[in-house]
Amino acid sequence: MSPTIKIALIQFQPKALSPNENYQYASAEIRNAASQGAHIAVLPEYHLTGWFPAEPGFIASCTESAAAGYLEKYRDLARDLNTHIVPGTIITPVSISGSSSPVTELHNIAHFIEASTGQIIHSYQKRNLWHPERGILTAATGPSPHAAFDVSVRISSSDGAHPEMIKIRTGMLICWDLAFPLATRSLVSQGAILVIIPSYWHISHAYTDLEHPAVQNINPLSEATFLNSVIVARAFENTAAMVLVNAMGESQVALPLLGQVPGSKLGIDEVGTRIVNVDLGILHVAEECYKLRLDMKNDAGGLEEGQAEGERYGTGFAE
Repeated sequence: MSPTIKIALIQFQPKALSPNENYQYASAEIRNAASQGAHIAVLPEYHLTGWFPAEPGFIASCTESAAAGYLEKYRDLARDLNTHIVPGTIITPVSISGSSSPVTELHNIAHFIEASTGQIIHSYQKRNLWHPERGILTAATGPSPHAAFDVSVRISSSDGAHPEMIKIRTGMLICWDLAFPLATRSLVSQGAILVIIPSYWHISHAYTDLEHPAVQNINPLSEATFLNSVIVARAFENTAAMVLVNAMGESQVALPLLGQVPGSKLGIDEVGTRIVNVDLGILHVAEECYKLRLDMKNDAGGLEEGQAEGERYGTGFAE
């Protein structure tokens, strides 16, 4: 049986510095997605506060959203709805002890919350910061911050009578990480076949200021071109299912052979939820065709600096 899972792409632009209002919208959309059988619900990056670092209350709002227990609320929701939840990212203040007084860093963190148990089975701190984020956020450090993990999903048989539990090797990236091929390759080297990417990537107003007028003159929708090209390229070159949920638009699922999964994309500045049937069996067909993962297994080149050779490549399914 070809395993098909349902993933809810929940696209919206969060209201500035309004964590409770944004949570209320997001949680309602997750409940609606769960009622339609979604196995995984994904929110965009910065979904509680938005990205407004110039606002005087930005850091206070980030601190409030981290302290107000929204992550715990999502854990309760995952447990109650029996749906996996990736609550976009949550900016988390972290106190770092040093030789002098402690320093508070802001970490941009994505969590994967397990259905039924509400456990956080993986957390990922953004490694590759977009240049306006630098000096405000602290990037993940270490030789290999990208780690894959197993997600259990119960799928129905064709007759609906014999549900089967499968394990899907999964990884997470955040927004600008997508621009770096080795970030995805690092996850794939550990067997990931599903990569989930919450994002806050500006599209329609990315270059309307005076900072980059030349880009605006060449292609006003260059960022849409960037996203639509790169997400499909990552799917093909890694034989992986790529799930992008971007606050500003172009959220979609990409698979090798198919490219953008038909009907999966939400438009620029569109607000809404798209539940996408993701046929993971296509990955097996693509591997039979291209044998990219076999070649990767035989040649450990192209890994991130400091990453050990010999990390496993595979289908991502429990054997």
